[in-house]
Amino acid sequence: MTDIEYFSHLYEIASHLNREYSLPSALRKSLEKTVELLDLETGWIWLVQGDRKSVYLAASYNLPPALSDHPERLSGWCYCIQKYLSDGISEARNISEITCSRLKDLTSGTRDLKYHATIPITLAGQKVGLINLVSRETQQMGEKQLSILNTISELIGIAVQRTRLQDSHGFDNDSPVYDVLDRVILPRIKKLASDVGDLQSYAEQKDLASVLRHVRESYEQVQELLHHVTLIRKESQDHHAVKSADSSFHYPASPLTARELEVLALVRRGHTNSQVAEQLFISERTVKFHITSILSKLYAKTRTEAVDTALKRGLLSP
Repeated sequence: MTDIEYFSHLYEIASHLNREYSLPSALRKSLEKTVELLDLETGWIWLVQGDRKSVYLAASYNLPPALSDHPERLSGWCYCIQKYLSDGISEARNISEITCSRLKDLTSGTRDLKYHATIPITLAGQKVGLINLVSRETQQMGEKQLSILNTISELIGIAVQRTRLQDSHGFDNDSPVYDVLDRVILPRIKKLASDVGDLQSYAEQKDLASVLRHVRESYEQVQELLHHVTLIRKESQDHHAVKSADSSFHYPASPLTARELEVLALVRRGHTNSQVAEQLFISERTVKFHITSILSKLYAKTRTEAVDTALKRGLLSP
């Protein structure tokens, strides 16, 4: 690989990381490009939890069925995580040195993948995460390729810090703030407007019971909106207060409110919407409202996927 090709590939990965202000999207884009660049098969990225003693799965690309159909196989400890958290991995390791412990004992759905590289992600001397890249062939990477992997890990570390600090360079259309507004705040405002319209209709019909019920539900929704707006304002203020010399790493925080965590904990126990409503003394309609928000924030398509993601990220107790 020539120097021109080397810097061209790094520039392209850096561009992806800069364009994607959603952390999951940024990580997946960089992972996809890295896999393609080095002619590998698949990979995943772990990020360190705030306690610095565990990790959660933050992104993956082109997983074999043995892992994509069984996400629980990517949870828990493995050789790489243990070595990384115990300071046993400090730089990119050659791809033939470690046989992936998550795939080696499986007999189907692995696409014959086996050998993988492990690349630590650090920032200002602090552990940020770990990249695993997998191939079906034994390969020996040269110095240039290992250098690329170490540089990519640094770029990803910076991207993680930037997104956590909400470094949006102002309120432009690519801002994380706009992402929150589009996915969370605006749908809630539309829902609240619809409920207020229903409230007016019930008032005209002099249906006092329905009026009171809608007033309670609307009040709770307004409180949730105020909470989210307050968080957005605080993150924006924190962003402007961050000094350029600040190199500390900010660990990912929970994107869910206390009420949403209560709802998700009950969903995990197998409760239906009506049972959750009864447990929390709220309406079933409000429960649906919370679940929609939870799915959006965790980028989940189903309740099961949301619970699985929350467990992997440590948002719910095991």
